[in-house]
Amino acid sequence: MADAADGADGTDTAVRAGKEDRHFVTALARGLDVLACFRSFDTVLGNAEIAQRCGLPKSTVSRLTHTLTELGYLQPLYEPARYRLGSSALALAPAAQQGAEVLAVVRPHMQRLAELSQGVASLIVRDRAHMMIFENCQSESYLTLRVAVGTRISGLATAAGRAYLDALGGIDQRRAVAAFRGRDGIDAARADAILATSHDEVKRLGCTTSFGEWLPHINSIAAAFRPGPALPPMTLSCSGPAAIVPAAQLLDTVRPHLLASIRKIETALGVMAG
Repeated sequence: MADAADGADGTDTAVRAGKEDRHFVTALARGLDVLACFRSFDTVLGNAEIAQRCGLPKSTVSRLTHTLTELGYLQPLYEPARYRLGSSALALAPAAQQGAEVLAVVRPHMQRLAELSQGVASLIVRDRAHMMIFENCQSESYLTLRVAVGTRISGLATAAGRAYLDALGGIDQRRAVAAFRGRDGIDAARADAILATSHDEVKRLGCTTSFGEWLPHINSIAAAFRPGPALPPMTLSCSGPAAIVPAAQLLDTVRPHLLASIRKIETALGVMAG
């Protein structure tokens, strides 16, 4: 379920944005792209791997990793020369603690949805030009489509991305669509059609769908929720191979439970925020 071009995404988008926005600092964007290469399943990387993922010359990456090392955001390792996240990057974690609190509320609902669907339930957030798996739960009988936390997926072709976009409004939605379009290579007319369809689905069904539109033979539904005033919308999705999780099962059996879970999650998070 990993994005086919996962990792080699940030720089091209950053350069295009920099050309269009005089306030955009491309060098900063590239440095953040380097940090975003490190994931729960890729904690140690070399300059060559980072250069490939960011789509940058190795000489540019060498300067960026040197600067990030000097500032403590990367820690150098030797023999061979590689890097992992340093203390300055780890010090940012407490600021994201609210995300962990959200996960504690959402996880029991995810597990129940995974067992009900016989597939995978995922908590998904936006990561720049992608959506990203923040956490997932799978049914005990589920043997395929193993999805690693930190995997980045399409923002326009997935149910999760579509639910996220519908939960946004105004300039926030326009900016997210522009980022997703640049990454997915989708023109404006197609993106507008996706937005219109997603909005109609949310009105009729309470959720968005993607039946074989992102990956062939993969079905998914998703709904967004607001975790609180300090965090952007998050999405909860249920998905799996069409042979195991047909569209009718997702819509008829799983969808009512997904929507009920969203209501309970928002209520619980509202009580916590209060």
